[in-house]
Amino acid sequence: MKYLRALIPLLLGFTVQHTLAKHPACSDLISYQAEYVQSTYEKSSHMGFYYELAFRDLYPAPPNSDCQHTVKYEVDDSEYEEKFQFNVIEYGTTIPTETIISMKNTDENLVVDQVMENVTVMNHAIPSSSGTIFHTTIIAFSKSLNSEDPQYEWVVEFTCGSSNSKLIPLLFPGDFVGINLYSKSEPHSEQGDQNLKDMLEAIDDLGLSWATDPDHWIGLDSGFNVVPHGENCTYDS
Repeated sequence: MKYLRALIPLLLGFTVQHTLAKHPACSDLISYQAEYVQSTYEKSSHMGFYYELAFRDLYPAPPNSDCQHTVKYEVDDSEYEEKFQFNVIEYGTTIPTETIISMKNTDENLVVDQVMENVTVMNHAIPSSSGTIFHTTIIAFSKSLNSEDPQYEWVVEFTCGSSNSKLIPLLFPGDFVGINLYSKSEPHSEQGDQNLKDMLEAIDDLGLSWATDPDHWIGLDSGFNVVPHGENCTYDS
Protein backbone atom coordinates (compact mmCIF):
# COMPACT_ATOMS: atom_id res chain seq x y z
CA MET A 1 0.00 0.00 0.00
CA LYS A 2 2.94 2.32 0.57
CA TYR A 3 3.71 2.22 -3.13
CA LEU A 4 0.08 2.59 -4.12
CA ARG A 5 -0.19 5.72 -1.97
CA ALA A 6 2.89 7.09 -3.67
CA LEU A 7 1.09 6.82 -7.00
CA ILE A 8 -1.97 8.82 -5.93
CA PRO A 9 -0.42 12.30 -6.42
CA LEU A 10 0.85 11.22 -9.82
CA LEU A 11 -2.62 10.00 -10.75
CA LEU A 12 -4.30 13.22 -9.63
CA GLY A 13 -1.86 15.30 -11.63
CA PHE A 14 -2.44 13.14 -14.67
CA THR A 15 -6.24 13.42 -14.54
CA VAL A 16 -6.02 17.21 -14.74
CA GLN A 17 -4.60 16.87 -18.25
CA HIS A 18 -6.27 13.73 -19.57
CA THR A 19 -9.67 12.12 -19.73
CA LEU A 20 -9.09 8.55 -18.59
CA ALA A 21 -11.03 5.58 -19.92
CA LYS A 22 -11.61 1.98 -18.92
CA HIS A 23 -9.84 -0.85 -20.70
CA PRO A 24 -11.80 -3.39 -22.80
CA ALA A 25 -13.71 -5.98 -20.76
CA CYS A 26 -11.86 -9.21 -19.95
CA SER A 27 -12.70 -12.23 -22.10
CA ASP A 28 -11.85 -15.88 -21.40
CA LEU A 29 -8.09 -15.87 -21.00
CA ILE A 30 -7.60 -18.78 -23.37
CA SER A 31 -9.03 -16.63 -26.17
CA TYR A 32 -5.98 -14.34 -25.94
CA GLN A 33 -3.42 -17.10 -26.53
CA ALA A 34 -1.50 -17.59 -29.75
CA GLU A 35 -2.70 -20.71 -31.58
CA TYR A 36 0.46 -22.70 -30.85
CA VAL A 37 0.41 -22.16 -27.08
CA GLN A 38 -2.10 -24.85 -26.07
CA SER A 39 -0.45 -27.60 -28.11
CA THR A 40 3.25 -26.83 -27.60
CA TYR A 41 3.68 -25.17 -24.19
CA GLU A 42 5.86 -27.04 -21.68
CA LYS A 43 5.99 -25.77 -18.12
CA SER A 44 9.53 -27.07 -17.59
CA SER A 45 10.75 -24.80 -20.43
CA HIS A 46 8.99 -21.84 -18.81
CA MET A 47 11.00 -22.21 -15.60
CA GLY A 48 14.27 -20.37 -14.97
CA PHE A 49 15.70 -16.86 -14.72
CA TYR A 50 14.25 -13.99 -16.77
CA TYR A 51 14.67 -10.25 -17.07
CA GLU A 52 11.42 -8.32 -17.27
CA LEU A 53 11.83 -5.96 -20.22
CA ALA A 54 8.45 -4.23 -20.08
CA PHE A 55 5.22 -4.40 -18.11
CA ARG A 56 1.84 -3.08 -17.10
CA ASP A 57 1.38 -4.09 -13.46
CA LEU A 58 0.71 -3.15 -9.85
CA TYR A 59 4.12 -1.88 -8.89
CA PRO A 60 5.47 1.65 -9.50
CA ALA A 61 6.40 2.64 -13.03
CA PRO A 62 9.85 3.90 -14.03
CA PRO A 63 11.58 6.09 -12.98
CA ASN A 64 10.23 4.89 -9.61
CA SER A 65 11.27 1.30 -10.31
CA ASP A 66 14.05 -0.53 -12.13
CA CYS A 67 16.01 -3.79 -12.43
CA GLN A 68 12.96 -6.10 -12.63
CA HIS A 69 13.88 -9.78 -12.85
CA THR A 70 12.43 -13.08 -11.72
CA VAL A 71 13.20 -16.73 -11.11
CA LYS A 72 10.40 -19.19 -11.89
CA TYR A 73 10.61 -22.62 -10.27
CA GLU A 74 8.29 -25.61 -10.17
CA VAL A 75 6.73 -26.62 -6.84
CA ASP A 76 4.72 -29.60 -8.09
CA ASP A 77 2.52 -30.58 -11.04
CA SER A 78 -0.17 -28.10 -10.03
CA GLU A 79 1.90 -25.08 -9.00
CA TYR A 80 5.00 -23.05 -9.66
CA GLU A 81 6.40 -20.04 -7.85
CA GLU A 82 8.30 -16.90 -8.74
CA LYS A 83 10.85 -14.92 -6.78
CA PHE A 84 10.30 -11.52 -8.38
CA GLN A 85 12.79 -8.78 -7.52
CA PHE A 86 13.15 -5.10 -8.40
CA ASN A 87 14.21 -1.77 -6.93
CA VAL A 88 11.80 0.93 -5.83
CA ILE A 89 13.43 4.34 -6.20
CA GLU A 90 11.98 7.14 -4.06
CA TYR A 91 13.58 10.52 -3.29
CA GLY A 92 16.99 9.27 -4.37
CA THR A 93 16.77 6.17 -2.17
CA THR A 94 16.88 2.67 -3.66
CA ILE A 95 14.64 0.14 -1.89
CA PRO A 96 15.30 -3.52 -2.83
CA THR A 97 11.97 -5.33 -3.06
CA GLU A 98 11.18 -9.03 -3.43
CA THR A 99 7.83 -10.72 -3.94
CA ILE A 100 7.11 -14.44 -3.80
CA ILE A 101 4.30 -15.20 -6.22
CA SER A 102 2.42 -18.49 -6.28
CA MET A 103 1.00 -19.65 -9.62
CA LYS A 104 -1.67 -22.31 -9.09
CA ASN A 105 -3.26 -24.30 -11.91
CA THR A 106 -6.97 -23.88 -12.59
CA ASP A 107 -9.49 -26.03 -14.45
CA GLU A 108 -8.70 -24.03 -17.60
CA ASN A 109 -5.58 -25.22 -19.36
CA LEU A 110 -2.64 -22.79 -18.97
CA VAL A 111 -4.69 -20.35 -16.88
CA VAL A 112 -3.25 -19.89 -13.39
CA ASP A 113 -4.40 -18.16 -10.23
CA GLN A 114 -1.64 -15.77 -9.22
CA VAL A 115 -1.31 -15.07 -5.48
CA MET A 116 1.33 -12.88 -3.81
CA GLU A 117 2.52 -14.91 -0.82
CA ASN A 118 4.69 -12.20 0.75
CA VAL A 119 6.63 -9.08 -0.03
CA THR A 120 10.11 -8.35 1.32
CA VAL A 121 11.29 -4.75 1.49
CA MET A 122 14.92 -4.12 2.51
CA ASN A 123 15.13 -7.68 3.87
CA HIS A 124 12.01 -7.24 6.03
CA ALA A 125 9.13 -9.61 5.25
CA ILE A 126 5.63 -8.18 4.91
CA PRO A 127 3.19 -11.12 4.78
CA SER A 128 0.38 -10.73 2.26
CA SER A 129 -2.99 -11.47 3.84
CA SER A 130 -5.30 -9.92 1.27
CA GLY A 131 -5.95 -13.21 -0.50
CA THR A 132 -6.40 -11.44 -3.84
CA ILE A 133 -6.21 -13.79 -6.82
CA PHE A 134 -5.15 -12.50 -10.24
CA HIS A 135 -6.11 -14.57 -13.32
CA THR A 136 -3.10 -15.05 -15.60
CA THR A 137 -2.14 -16.98 -18.72
CA ILE A 138 0.77 -17.42 -21.11
CA ILE A 139 -0.20 -15.85 -24.44
CA ALA A 140 3.03 -16.24 -26.44
CA PHE A 141 6.56 -17.59 -26.16
CA SER A 142 9.65 -18.33 -28.23
CA LYS A 143 11.74 -21.46 -27.97
CA SER A 144 15.42 -21.25 -27.10
CA LEU A 145 17.92 -20.27 -29.78
CA ASN A 146 20.19 -22.99 -28.37
CA SER A 147 18.90 -26.50 -29.10
CA GLU A 148 20.66 -27.77 -25.97
CA ASP A 149 18.91 -25.25 -23.70
CA PRO A 150 15.21 -26.06 -23.16
CA GLN A 151 14.32 -22.75 -21.46
CA TYR A 152 12.18 -20.39 -23.53
CA GLU A 153 13.96 -17.38 -24.99
CA TRP A 154 11.03 -15.12 -24.12
CA VAL A 155 7.56 -15.39 -22.60
CA VAL A 156 4.59 -13.01 -22.53
CA GLU A 157 2.16 -13.39 -19.63
CA PHE A 158 -1.22 -11.64 -19.58
CA THR A 159 -3.45 -10.98 -16.58
CA CYS A 160 -7.07 -9.91 -16.89
CA GLY A 161 -9.38 -9.90 -13.88
CA SER A 162 -9.15 -10.73 -10.20
CA SER A 163 -11.19 -12.41 -7.50
CA ASN A 164 -11.45 -12.56 -3.71
CA SER A 165 -10.83 -8.82 -3.40
CA LYS A 166 -13.09 -5.81 -2.88
CA LEU A 167 -10.21 -3.34 -3.11
CA ILE A 168 -8.73 -4.15 -6.53
CA PRO A 169 -11.90 -3.33 -8.55
CA LEU A 170 -12.09 0.00 -6.71
CA LEU A 171 -8.47 0.86 -7.48
CA PHE A 172 -8.72 -0.46 -11.05
CA PRO A 173 -12.25 0.17 -12.45
CA GLY A 174 -13.09 -2.56 -14.94
CA ASP A 175 -10.73 -4.78 -12.88
CA PHE A 176 -6.99 -5.22 -13.11
CA VAL A 177 -5.16 -5.84 -16.38
CA GLY A 178 -1.46 -6.58 -16.53
CA ILE A 179 1.04 -7.75 -19.14
CA ASN A 180 4.60 -8.89 -18.48
CA LEU A 181 7.35 -9.34 -21.08
CA TYR A 182 10.14 -11.69 -19.95
CA SER A 183 13.44 -12.30 -21.72
CA LYS A 184 16.16 -14.85 -21.02
CA SER A 185 18.68 -12.65 -22.85
CA GLU A 186 20.07 -9.58 -21.13
CA PRO A 187 18.49 -6.13 -21.46
CA HIS A 188 20.17 -3.87 -24.02
CA SER A 189 21.93 -6.82 -25.67
CA GLU A 190 21.30 -7.39 -29.36
CA GLN A 191 19.19 -10.46 -28.60
CA GLY A 192 17.41 -8.77 -25.70
CA ASP A 193 16.40 -5.86 -27.95
CA GLN A 194 15.19 -8.33 -30.59
CA ASN A 195 13.20 -10.22 -27.95
CA LEU A 196 11.39 -7.05 -26.90
CA LYS A 197 10.57 -6.26 -30.52
CA ASP A 198 9.32 -9.82 -31.13
CA MET A 199 7.16 -9.80 -28.00
CA LEU A 200 5.53 -6.50 -28.93
CA GLU A 201 4.83 -7.82 -32.43
CA ALA A 202 3.29 -10.99 -30.95
CA ILE A 203 1.07 -8.91 -28.66
CA ASP A 204 -0.05 -6.77 -31.60
CA ASP A 205 -0.78 -9.88 -33.70
CA LEU A 206 -3.03 -11.16 -30.88
CA GLY A 207 -5.07 -7.95 -30.89
CA LEU A 208 -3.76 -6.89 -27.49
CA SER A 209 -1.96 -3.70 -28.47
CA TRP A 210 -4.39 -1.85 -26.18
CA ALA A 211 -2.61 -3.48 -23.22
CA THR A 212 0.68 -1.88 -24.29
CA ASP A 213 -0.82 1.60 -24.44
CA PRO A 214 1.43 3.91 -22.37
CA ASP A 215 -1.54 6.06 -21.36
CA HIS A 216 -3.18 5.40 -18.01
CA TRP A 217 -6.66 3.98 -17.58
CA ILE A 218 -9.11 4.98 -14.85
CA GLY A 219 -7.77 4.27 -11.35
CA LEU A 220 -4.22 3.48 -10.29
CA ASP A 221 -3.14 1.95 -13.58
CA SER A 222 0.30 3.28 -14.53
CA GLY A 223 0.28 2.46 -18.23
CA PHE A 224 2.71 0.26 -20.15
CA ASN A 225 6.36 0.78 -19.30
CA VAL A 226 9.73 -0.34 -20.63
CA VAL A 227 12.11 -1.17 -17.77
CA PRO A 228 15.28 1.00 -17.89
CA HIS A 229 17.65 -1.68 -16.53
CA GLY A 230 20.16 1.02 -15.65
CA GLU A 231 23.88 0.54 -15.15
CA ASN A 232 23.49 0.22 -11.37
CA CYS A 233 21.24 -2.85 -11.60
CA THR A 234 22.39 -6.11 -10.07
CA TYR A 235 20.54 -9.38 -10.55
CA ASP A 236 20.06 -12.29 -8.16
CA SER A 237 19.67 -15.42 -10.24
